[in-house]
Amino acid sequence: MIKKTGTASFGQYNAELIDLPGSYSLYPRRLDEWVSYKVLIGEDKDIKADVVVAVADASNLKRNLLFCTQIIDLKVPVVVVLTMMDLARQKGIKIDLATLERELGVPVVAVNPRKNKGITELKRAISLTVQQSNKSQTPVRDFIDNKALAEAPIEEVKKHFPLLSDYKAIHYLINHETFDLDEPMQETIENIEIRNQFNPTKTQAEEILQRYSRIRQIMQQAVTEPDPLQKSIFTE
Repeated sequence: MIKKTGTASFGQYNAELIDLPGSYSLYPRRLDEWVSYKVLIGEDKDIKADVVVAVADASNLKRNLLFCTQIIDLKVPVVVVLTMMDLARQKGIKIDLATLERELGVPVVAVNPRKNKGITELKRAISLTVQQSNKSQTPVRDFIDNKALAEAPIEEVKKHFPLLSDYKAIHYLINHETFDLDEPMQETIENIEIRNQFNPTKTQAEEILQRYSRIRQIMQQAVTEPDPLQKSIFTE
């Protein structure tokens, strides 16, 4: 899968934009999802992103927030962009951007590229995020308690890679065979898995459950949706 590229100016920054294949989760299955995964996890030799712009469909926000929160927990600089706001409004969905931004802990901007709405705000958010990342101001809190998913093996992995977030350490445990690590380190991580009886399937399932639980809480605070019962009565 070819990555699409372009350029743009963000105030004092001239940036190269890379459009990665879309995905709904940080657990890749298709080849194109592996392309995005390698970049986001920092294992692409050619691309080191200064900021990740995570695009979410506002009319299907719950499903899209799963991927966004996974990226946030990697502790990479992130700006969340909401598209399809017109469609969301047509469905009777109202989103409180300020509340959503507060709960996610990263900038959230609504855009409509066809009408050129929100582009200036998006550029400003990207510029500020880059400036903060240059000052090492990355998000402090995790979206969920990632360490609790596999505390002992995470701690062991982070002894070898101190700069990893807890969530990224989980991905080292699950997918290290696909990472550019030398043979001794591959064996070290494998031994950490065995010694701690790390179960990747169980860990992944528990993570997804916790994320959706937290996302539901946020949706209750930040999103107003029409009552499906009233809609059913109206359409009969």
